[in-house]
Amino acid sequence: MAAALAGGCSGGGTKYDVTIIFNETVEQADLDATATYLRSFDDDVDVLIQESFPPVARAVVETDAPDFCATITAELEGRPYVERVICEKA
Repeated sequence: MAAALAGGCSGGGTKYDVTIIFNETVEQADLDATATYLRSFDDDVDVLIQESFPPVARAVVETDAPDFCATITAELEGRPYVERVICEKA
């Protein structure tokens, strides 16, 4: 089962598959902040949260942002509730 935290995908640019693996300290506000951060690149992104614990988020982000994967990996892995980020072109 998964919960969506954002709308449908209709951005522009290169598509990236993003997986965010959270750790046991994650809270709902952290999940919301992560979705908001991804929306800063693609305001129509779907962020699906697997309802396991700790949760895993998956999204396809469309963006023209330079060095997107490196940028989001550095930002999100710096957050105390994120274990790992996997980002690759779709």
